[in-house]
Amino acid sequence: MEIGSVIGGRYRIDAERVPGIWIAEDTVSGRPVAVKTPTGVPGPAARLRHPGIVEVHEVGEHDGTPFLVMEFLDGYTLGDHLLDGWYPAATVADFGAQLAEALAFAHRAGTAHGGIEPDRLLLTGDGTVKILGFGTVHPAPVSDLRALGSTLHELLGSPPLPGSLGELGELVLELLDEPPGLSVERTEAVAARLRRLAGAPVAEEEPAAPPQRTVAERQFWIYGQPGRRPLGWVLCAVICAGLVAVVGYAVGVTV
Repeated sequence: MEIGSVIGGRYRIDAERVPGIWIAEDTVSGRPVAVKTPTGVPGPAARLRHPGIVEVHEVGEHDGTPFLVMEFLDGYTLGDHLLDGWYPAATVADFGAQLAEALAFAHRAGTAHGGIEPDRLLLTGDGTVKILGFGTVHPAPVSDLRALGSTLHELLGSPPLPGSLGELGELVLELLDEPPGLSVERTEAVAARLRRLAGAPVAEEEPAAPPQRTVAERQFWIYGQPGRRPLGWVLCAVICAGLVAVVGYAVGVTV
């Protein structure tokens, strides 16, 4: 897609944020939108409407290439945020409740996501978690609930389970052993349980090891402000620069 071109008769491409994702203007409504070229043909699940699912306004094709027009959101994936550290248990329970409620909605519609992971979960400025990729991710044999359990475990810092996390740790451990398949009743029960835990105090468990990842391993592709680095990295760079300056000064004095 070329900058300035109009696709779908109304969406003018303004800028390419990262390969495969553009910022565009809806020339009819005047609102900004995000345009993505999926790897496969979008399925009916791309039309799901729920507060916990990134909304797709239109599915179309341009010069033989399928595209999705999505709501414009300013935020980062939970995978990006993990570069700054782990989340408190109560926050993870809240995120889990939001995700399970969105998954329950999708499961009631007879569809699974098939690829739940931190890099496909967008955290907006008001604390809402939205699932990306419905209808464009090929469903995997692993259940959405097992993938949810793996995601929650990672957000907690991958501590021993259940550990001191109590019922939250027990639930995550259960989800990690969830069998393949789609059960609306089970998903709804998990959502209700996580929602209750989100409002209850939970003991914190210190992660056993730091994350084994680098900035380069994460794809900063969310359409709000791509390329931004979490605050922790900025502070680290400032502190390191200060230490270098102090050491250099000390060496100069001793010489």
